[in-house]
Amino acid sequence: MATILIEEVLMGLDEVKISLDNAVLVLEAITDDMAPQLQEVKDILEQTLLQPLQSHLAVCGRLLEHLATME
Repeated sequence: MATILIEEVLMGLDEVKISLDNAVLVLEAITDDMAPQLQEVKDILEQTLLQPLQSHLAVCGRLLEHLATME
């Protein structure tokens, strides 16, 4: 029973990781392509969205690794 629950959590977290990875890629592309006159907007995007998403992505990866060892 516990193995089934761990597998379900792994599948769900894997989907979350994929979504976070896509969001990070899109935000990186947006901020990389911003014109210099939009530096303030770029800074806000990086600080309020990109950096937290990168942190969440890293945590999600660590959780997936940890749960994979529990199977």
